[in-house]
Amino acid sequence: MMNAVTPNRVLNSGHVFLTGLLLGAASYLAAEALVPVGVASPGEHDLLLANRLGFVYPPLIGLWLGWLQRSWLRAAAGALAGVAVGLIYLLLCSHNFLAVMVAFPCLCGGVFAAVVGSNRDSWLAGLGARLAKGLAAGFILGLIYMVALNVGVGIILSGDVDLEDFTSHYVAAMWRAGPVALALASGVFLILLRWAVGLTRVRLVVFEEAADERG
Repeated sequence: MMNAVTPNRVLNSGHVFLTGLLLGAASYLAAEALVPVGVASPGEHDLLLANRLGFVYPPLIGLWLGWLQRSWLRAAAGALAGVAVGLIYLLLCSHNFLAVMVAFPCLCGGVFAAVVGSNRDSWLAGLGARLAKGLAAGFILGLIYMVALNVGVGIILSGDVDLEDFTSHYVAAMWRAGPVALALASGVFLILLRWAVGLTRVRLVVFEEAADERG
């Protein structure tokens, strides 16, 4: 007899996207709130923000993946993986921040897809495919975030700005554009990450099994 597998929570793509919106916006606002007031330059602000965002957003995503699979073990593994991503990101930012802006989301997607796999398969089953899909999901996360953020900040700062106080204007623009940018990126990311981890396929299998039982 096969061991019973706890069914995953069934969410449609709209619910997943909405969850991503909320997690993305909340993570950005929390990270921004942790940035010290009175930074010397936009570059310093962005570095401090990125460091804090690396420790806020990934653990929440890991917990969400565990919650989706009704597994405390996977939630704990996902949260620890998120902290590890934040630590790696912190180290990499000190060397090449601009390059890491792209590497971080790819790392985030790849690590989660590899570590928090589907609860219906062994961990090694499809590891390579999950990793590749996770990297792709992370790349989309970073791309949407960067484009939306740059467009938003550019629009906000397109008017007359006091160059002597440019940093404070820039930080204010980031407060307004950042939550929207990460919310949109995160909404798409969760949909893709669920697919990368294998949970979309699992959901279909559960439906098929239920249909067979009714038949």
